Amino acid sequence: MLVWYLHSADAAQTWINPQEAHIPLDPPGDDLTPASFADYEEAMRWYEAERGNLLAATRAAGEAGLDVIAWQLPAVLRSVHMLLNPFEEWLAMGRIGLRAARRLGDRTAEAELLESLGMACTQSHRLAEGAEYHQGALAARRETGDRLGEALSLNDIGLIHLRGRRLEEAKERFEQAAAVFRELGAAQWEAVVLANLAEVMYELARPEEASGFVRRALEMHRELGNQGGEGNALRILSAVQRDRGQPEEALGSAEGALEIARTHRNHMWEGYWLLELGRAQQANGAFDAALVSFQRAASLQRRLGDRAREARAWDGAGESYRRLGRPGEAADFHRRAAAAHRELDDLWHAALALDGLATALREAEEPGGAEEPGGVEEAGGAEEAGGAEVPGGAQEAGGAEEARRHWTEALHALASYDDPRAAALRERVVAALESGGT
Repeated sequence: MLVWYLHSADAAQTWINPQEAHIPLDPPGDDLTPASFADYEEAMRWYEAERGNLLAATRAAGEAGLDVIAWQLPAVLRSVHMLLNPFEEWLAMGRIGLRAARRLGDRTAEAELLESLGMACTQSHRLAEGAEYHQGALAARRETGDRLGEALSLNDIGLIHLRGRRLEEAKERFEQAAAVFRELGAAQWEAVVLANLAEVMYELARPEEASGFVRRALEMHRELGNQGGEGNALRILSAVQRDRGQPEEALGSAEGALEIARTHRNHMWEGYWLLELGRAQQANGAFDAALVSFQRAASLQRRLGDRAREARAWDGAGESYRRLGRPGEAADFHRRAAAAHRELDDLWHAALALDGLATALREAEEPGGAEEPGGVEEAGGAEEAGGAEVPGGAQEAGGAEEARRHWTEALHALASYDDPRAAALRERVVAALESGGT
């Protein structure tokens, strides 16, 4: 039964995430026929129906001392987990697999499971824990002479730095990974890391370099038929186009990314790429449409358990409400986003949310800043976006003094960042404080 689940999961990976390399498996045997699938939809339906059994099978293998199956099953499923973010089962299966690999003394297997656990921690914003796993995988791969694996681990560590906004460190790791991928002729992975370099350059406010990297990545993904990579590159391209004052082009790129996500029924892609669609819609003055996008993103991220991206969706919804002339509702969403980012120790996004909150509170205090009837009621309110009522109300605690407190906290949050975007935000916050928040 366990061998059947192992080979059936491997067959599902072929459709769900075909660009990921397969784990070498022993043949299932002549008397065993694993499940097979005609297309992506059929493979996804099988995974969704069997996901509880797959976790149980991994536990059973570990308990029975079938250590090869116990590490291989979570390693095979990593390529599915990384797209769908089932964090608790991903981490549980990865830890079972890691213990099994260590019992076997198999350093190659250990590196696979360390990488999987690192990815799960990165995507659930447990960055310090994720960095430990990825450093362990890098050490194991260097020990075994696995050059491709070494480059993959360098890229993984770069992603940890990118999430933590250590941008120069991220750039260095991505450049190292790109050089090895190019040396090995690993075009698919080179395209992935070029897109990551584009994102770093965007965050460093270097749009020309970002544009060059992302357009090359997009071209390579299209040549390789990698639609997931294409969609992510379109997301980054949309951000670069917004930065360069090309709002219509940015909207087209974001819509192209969403079309790919929905075609693949991939809620992780959809939820993440909706954040960029919302920003592109804001850049085009379509604030009601942006509100719908951010609320849909928040709903999906809540389902996926990604609290960091859910909070970013709340922050986007707050900005949309503010631009619609509804600063009280805006403040509620910004406040909620700031609280979540604080809990996750994500100081950069906390500072952004606090700036949005302070700005909304200031506008609510200005003459004519009261809530107006009408607007986008069909887009839903706070309950729809996050699944629970937003505590408190902006008007109850509001005022210029509260705005000043939030701007002051934002300055403290920004203290550890020295990149150009952080410097610009710091300058804006200081100006707001010096003007008395008016």
